Amino acid sequence: MKPKEFIYVKVRLKDELHERLKAKAQQEERSMNYLINKAVELLVNQNKEVKA
Repeated sequence: MKPKEFIYVKVRLKDELHERLKAKAQQEERSMNYLINKAVELLVNQNKEVKA
C-alpha cells in the first residue's frame, strides 16, 4: 500500500474564523487540520459535480 503523502500549506484566516474553527474542532473532538481537509475536500467535490 502506498504511504500517505502530505503537502504543507500555509493559510491566513481572519481572527473570528480561526476562533470559530477552533471551537468547532473542540466540539467535534477533531483537529483543525482535519476540519480544513474535509472542507477543502467538500469544496473540490462540489465543483466536480457542477461541471459534470
